[in-house]
Amino acid sequence: MSTYSSLFSPLRTPRPLVAGERRGFTLLEILLVLAILVVLLGMGAPAIFNSLQGHRLTVSAETVRNEFMRARVEAMETGRIRMFRYQQETGNFTVAPFVRSNDELENNMAGTSQGIGVSSLVQESAEQETLNGLLEEGVAFAGENVEADMRSYSLGQEQGGDLEISGWSHPILFYPDGTTSDATVYLRGDGGTMTSVKLRGLTGIARIMEPDLSASGGP
Repeated sequence: MSTYSSLFSPLRTPRPLVAGERRGFTLLEILLVLAILVVLLGMGAPAIFNSLQGHRLTVSAETVRNEFMRARVEAMETGRIRMFRYQQETGNFTVAPFVRSNDELENNMAGTSQGIGVSSLVQESAEQETLNGLLEEGVAFAGENVEADMRSYSLGQEQGGDLEISGWSHPILFYPDGTTSDATVYLRGDGGTMTSVKLRGLTGIARIMEPDLSASGGP
């Protein structure tokens, strides 16, 4: 009789928890929590990626602005023109001194050519003063707008034509008197977001700005 009654007795209710006792999670509850976390991470990933790309673009623009400022100061301190160039659609850039024909003449008059070619001395000095830099990962130069002037034209004539180097942008010039080329450089991130660094020639001040894509020479 006791066996029969036990088989057909009502289902037992769960035993209430005793103070201090914890009930474990079931496999279904754990899987449900994991599924919710995956969904939340999937929704937040694009925002995190865009934020990271925006940060890299901002840091790269600051790098270009700082190099503009550094090149201007070095030109004023050394009395030698500095040139900023970059490789299109890459993050590579360089800042190098402009070697004039009278640099060799001055070295020759100073007697520094004893036993060594003057041109090699000038070239070695220029290489030591050259800076090679790189933007943040995923950020590239997208174009530039450099206004030509008589000084840049004259410097090009000294070089036998122009200042262009194959594979590199038109140079942005920094003069010993503190003035510079009027120029705008455009930067692009992986997501297509763009910014620009505008250099005002008369004052040599560089500012990070929203790009004006309608400007002539822009990307």
